[in-house]
Amino acid sequence: MTTHHTSVLDGTELGDLLADLADGSNIHPGIRLIAAGYRAIAEDQSLSIPATQLLIAQLSAAADGVTVVAAAGRLIEWLTSENPVLASLPDAIRKTVQRQGELACSALRDTELTALASEACAALDTRKEVHPVTDTERKELSQKVADANRQSTNRPK
Repeated sequence: MTTHHTSVLDGTELGDLLADLADGSNIHPGIRLIAAGYRAIAEDQSLSIPATQLLIAQLSAAADGVTVVAAAGRLIEWLTSENPVLASLPDAIRKTVQRQGELACSALRDTELTALASEACAALDTRKEVHPVTDTERKELSQKVADANRQSTNRPK
């Protein structure tokens, strides 16, 4: 059983759900990792507004569909269609399982779900009017970006 420290999630629905996913019986190790990741995000006291917006987008609001919710839907779809263990099932059962998985995946990609998360992101947009950048500031910024790019280990040489 996992021991939890005092947390901002203690006594909340999210905290209880994550505890069940981390400590429950018959929970796949991958699900335990997901629960730990969600807990780490929720307990991160250093999140800024832009970081919060980015997390919401990554969870469900990204316009390109690259989201955690989409990944969950695609995993359900895969488990109900491509999973090799299904080959031993009779055709009728396999087709029913596959259809239900497709419907679940489709429901998780519903535009209403992503629209609501997008609205949350938009509501967090607190940027004020940006003053015009001078030529000197633009050159300084370009130089900083170029310097950072040269020092980066994450880009192809």
